[in-house]
Amino acid sequence: MRSRERVLRALNRQETDRTPRDFGGTVVTCPEYYAHKRLRQYFQILDADDPIIDYTMGTVAACEELMLKFGSDVRRVGLNVVPPQIENGMFTSGFGIRFKRAEPHLYYDAVYHPLAEAEIEDLDDMTLPNPDDPALYHGLRDRAKDLFDNSPFAVVADFGVPGFYETSQKLRGYENLACDLLVDTEFVTALYDKLLELQKRYFKNYIEHVAPYAQVICYADDLGMQDRLQMAPETYRAVIKPYHKKIFDYIHSLADIKILMHCCGAITDVIDDLAEIGVDALNPVQVRAAGMSPERLGRDFGGKIAFWGGVDEQKLLPHDTPAQVSAEAHRLCKELGSGYILAPGHCIQADTPPENVAAIYCWKPD
Repeated sequence: MRSRERVLRALNRQETDRTPRDFGGTVVTCPEYYAHKRLRQYFQILDADDPIIDYTMGTVAACEELMLKFGSDVRRVGLNVVPPQIENGMFTSGFGIRFKRAEPHLYYDAVYHPLAEAEIEDLDDMTLPNPDDPALYHGLRDRAKDLFDNSPFAVVADFGVPGFYETSQKLRGYENLACDLLVDTEFVTALYDKLLELQKRYFKNYIEHVAPYAQVICYADDLGMQDRLQMAPETYRAVIKPYHKKIFDYIHSLADIKILMHCCGAITDVIDDLAEIGVDALNPVQVRAAGMSPERLGRDFGGKIAFWGGVDEQKLLPHDTPAQVSAEAHRLCKELGSGYILAPGHCIQADTPPENVAAIYCWKPD
């Protein structure tokens, strides 16, 4: 079975010859910069200054040698990265959000929220990125077509379009946005109306360049914490879910393409909602979060949605043994069944031993 067929069958929750694998197929299944250097050294792959593809996470594009070594069935085609202007460890995004490096790591945290003091009438003048910037799309169609025509791999249009909830948190400030969801939903919906139009322009451009070559397109909006949702399920359904539905409907109106949604944390309360509004697969499958065991996910949701990720990057990968990692990978494949794509639960971190990364992929099924 070719990789592309294998991935599509898994996304449709159909039997495959083996569980599909992803290493480097998305920005959240790629390694952090120093983790990638350790993997290159461990496997004696020529070192290079690998390009960062997400400055807030310090993530780099995985090299082809590692993707082949780990049997990855997917390849990413992401929006081009326009490096930010970093001065004194800080940069400002297209929304006017200011980020500061979390020394000594390569992460950047939001430290200035441009709508923190805004009223609803101020939204007409808010700063927005340019979704029509040609630099984002240069060469994208050719890369997608080349992968589709000349490789066996599933093609993934990677994350890059800002989600409603996460973006509004950084624009408004986390505490302010939490209060808005309860006492000022008029402000939230006015903001989300603007973000919806922005997202539509991004996805229209993106899909025009990668269709009909990509099989999957990614969307990210973290809703969970370690032990629960960040808001009541009723709040999600009343305020945020209608906007998720609108953008997913729009994506599906543009192309016959699967939607992979990245949504961290304990989110079992809304998995049925996400499946209902058009999400085909969930990532990162944070199994250490409350209620997110693979046994429960497979039992309660396996017939409704596919899962992508799951190999724990909080404790297992940095601290346990290769044998334990292999056993966990085997368990995930068994419990999540035919609707599962094996991958790390998030970006491989710099403290993860290379042999543990290899152990995700280099085990033999029963």
